[in-house]
Amino acid sequence: MQQQTAMDYQSIHGPGRSNFSSSSPHRMPTVSAAQALQDLESSPTRCIPTGLANLDVALQSKDPLQESTSADQSHGGIPRGKVTEIYGPPGVGKTTLGMHLAATVLHQNEKVVWVDASHPISGPRFAQILQNLPSSEPLNDDTLLSNFNHFTTPTLSHLLALLTHTTQKFPPENTSLVIIDSFSTLIDSAFPRNADSLSTPKKLGVPNPSSRKFPLLQYLINALQKLATTRNIAIIILTQCVTKMRPGFGAALIPSISATAWEQGLGCRVALFRDWGWDDDEGNKVDSVRFAQVIKVDGTTLSEGRGIFAAFVIGKAGISSITPNRGSPLLPRPTPAVALPAQQRKRADFEIPDSEDDEDYGWAEEDEELPPMPPQWQGSEDILAPPQGDSEDELAL
Repeated sequence: MQQQTAMDYQSIHGPGRSNFSSSSPHRMPTVSAAQALQDLESSPTRCIPTGLANLDVALQSKDPLQESTSADQSHGGIPRGKVTEIYGPPGVGKTTLGMHLAATVLHQNEKVVWVDASHPISGPRFAQILQNLPSSEPLNDDTLLSNFNHFTTPTLSHLLALLTHTTQKFPPENTSLVIIDSFSTLIDSAFPRNADSLSTPKKLGVPNPSSRKFPLLQYLINALQKLATTRNIAIIILTQCVTKMRPGFGAALIPSISATAWEQGLGCRVALFRDWGWDDDEGNKVDSVRFAQVIKVDGTTLSEGRGIFAAFVIGKAGISSITPNRGSPLLPRPTPAVALPAQQRKRADFEIPDSEDDEDYGWAEEDEELPPMPPQWQGSEDILAPPQGDSEDELAL
């Protein structure tokens, strides 16, 4: 019986050759690990170019000012096999950047998966970018759109079912890019933020719906990491931002999803924002300028002030790089603001002393009270993040 089973196995799978030296002259040559790593880094298909030379180099953990403009910038861009998050305020160009990346991949005769989580992609705008994007091998529109796979996920459950239960047919073969547009909208819909939840007392024995948020984010980012690594796919997540009020500092824009498990699973993170513009050498006004800042690269978060910027504008062909005016103070090194401790003012001899009896007027009580938080508009993407020290779970109740 055992002999018959062995014969059936060899007839199906062939004789075993593991742990035996092969005498075939067609055996692949041995390659060292250093040579394999060098070939991988110099491979033109390792990254997807963004169209911005400085951003492509910065995403490879290099300084654009110290690299040449030939070989170093030709192989840079969004890395494949990793998860990249691009966040910014509304209207800054996140979807346009995603469409530009998708058009670049389609012109390479590779497939793209686009997932709409909030609003549908603009067909005429995407077709305009496809037609105006320069390509070494022009393809007709039917061939380009045949490699474009579009999905709509109205709820977070639809997105989980689509991306966490992959099959042999999904993602399709030869897929290089997966873009999830407005992912934070699904999170805010499933776990809405409520500023009045802090004043609502908690009921004993009632489960907290927001307690499932962080385990779910960890499960999703692990599934996306596995999908990107096993299929060698670049996964790009487009999210919104929120405004964080920092005591002693100015307001700052931060990603709307700031869970620790989520941030650890990201390979790269890029922030987009707008600028007022400047005057060129001829005195003409240059406006509608956007900036892309690399916040995290190769799994390492850059310290504040070390982020690399890339200026760009949005046109018919998508995005295009622009060089800032050297004379304009657009890219200054941010100086950290230091909150000075309150000091008691000394009274001069000629100064009229202030009234110390503030209780008669109620001024002291009004100074200690904080103004109420503004209400959240329906559909607004720019919301207030919880202050430092307050957990996100308590705010989301």
